[in-house]
Amino acid sequence: MNEGRLKNSLRNVLGALINKATAIIFPFVIRTIILYYLGTEYAGLSSLFTSVLQILSLSELGIGSAIVFSMYKPVTEGDNAEINALLRLYRKFYCIIGMVILLVGIALIPLIPKLINGTYPQDINLYILYLIYLSNTVLSYFLFAYKTSILNAFQRSDIESNLTTIINAGMYILQIITLIAFRNYYLYIIWLPIATIVINVVRSHIVDKKYPDIYCVGEVSQEVKQDIFKRVGALIGHQLSGTVNCSLDNIVVSAFLGLKVVAQYGNYYYVVSALAGVMQVTFNALTASIGNSLIKESKEKNLSDFYDLQYINSWIVAWMCITMLCIYQDFMKLWAGENLLFTFDVVILFVIYFYSWQIRRTVLTYKNACGMWWADKVKPYVSVITNLVLNFSLVQVCGIYGVMLSTIVCYIFIEAPWETHALFKEYFKQGTGKYWKNELMYTLLTIVLMIVTFGACACIKLNGILSILIKGVICVILPNALWVLCTFKSNGFKRVRVVVKRIVKNVNN
Repeated sequence: MNEGRLKNSLRNVLGALINKATAIIFPFVIRTIILYYLGTEYAGLSSLFTSVLQILSLSELGIGSAIVFSMYKPVTEGDNAEINALLRLYRKFYCIIGMVILLVGIALIPLIPKLINGTYPQDINLYILYLIYLSNTVLSYFLFAYKTSILNAFQRSDIESNLTTIINAGMYILQIITLIAFRNYYLYIIWLPIATIVINVVRSHIVDKKYPDIYCVGEVSQEVKQDIFKRVGALIGHQLSGTVNCSLDNIVVSAFLGLKVVAQYGNYYYVVSALAGVMQVTFNALTASIGNSLIKESKEKNLSDFYDLQYINSWIVAWMCITMLCIYQDFMKLWAGENLLFTFDVVILFVIYFYSWQIRRTVLTYKNACGMWWADKVKPYVSVITNLVLNFSLVQVCGIYGVMLSTIVCYIFIEAPWETHALFKEYFKQGTGKYWKNELMYTLLTIVLMIVTFGACACIKLNGILSILIKGVICVILPNALWVLCTFKSNGFKRVRVVVKRIVKNVNN
């Protein structure tokens, strides 16, 4: 990775991490206030409606990813006319998508009460609340969300991250004040669409000022349109799979087990999604730079970078899983109370769930950067059908265990092997043996370090915040030190050391 791409990647990653930290800490505080001031059913409602609207947002169908991919080449070549035409096409798509989401969302209104098993807060009108969430979803499509593609294509996603960090932080503060002062869920939730409007208007102004030569004008050639539609056609399934696997669980839990279990599951899932979000924004920030490298560098160089990223990803995911296993229950007991705790075997399932989800991140990042969504276009449909069948079957047999096992099975036995085979066959033009050998080695090392670290943390007989702090220190030092000790002779660690030196050099300069 050359100095320009490294600088862009560092800037994007830093901005994305700060934004994600804001999106983790403030909602955590807000969820805590809702749990203690309003009750668990309100927290369950929030998780349920968020999941429903994520399913509706499938209408986007990955058009944004396809458009941004199509912009990489004209951005590299300085072809503003092509970028302008693509942006105009993107705006048209987003207007249509917004209307589709609005109409389908309205059509689903009569079904809303049927998604809840048991009681819900009597002072809440489900229809009004749902419409507020729906308006927040569709507003971006009718405003200027399409201009995000310019920032992503020019490797300036840090601007988007910084913008949303500032405005969302203001929104979160106002939501906290509203909840404490009025304890009214309607007044709390109305800030969501207001913040969405502000973000889109300000983003539009920034993009227009920074890129005055780029605006919606011109026509994309028929050949480019066909290429975009081909990618979108493949992306439909991937969007479906990603959204269903992440959002279906809350809906199934609500429909079969009730809002209280949704709140319990949502509390645990909040930790998983927060960590997954950190991984996602980090790798998303790298995607444009990887896309640039795929165009400019040789396959051999890109393969070497891929294995370096696999090593880094495996290390980070291993550390996160170890920390989750050791601290999860202590944290949940301190945060939500013992009456909302799951048993420890559910914690183990959450760790496996997270590992099987995030260990795929390197392959997915390179596939997205390649625009290689058609290579495994059948996979997501197989995964979704399998997940749906297992979810509705197992939740009635073994409750929350069945919901989680359904997704884990899909990740391990369908998603991971299929997408890895597609990337190596279509782009790297070689077998996957080395990748799976590395993955097996990293997984076995993770299990060993997990056992050692969990054993060390089990010796801590304290409770509360002190227990979490001491175990946290152990989880930071012990598994990372052992990982370095076990892998310092590997090519992955050597490359990490080189990259770290370059980062330090760039920071000092």
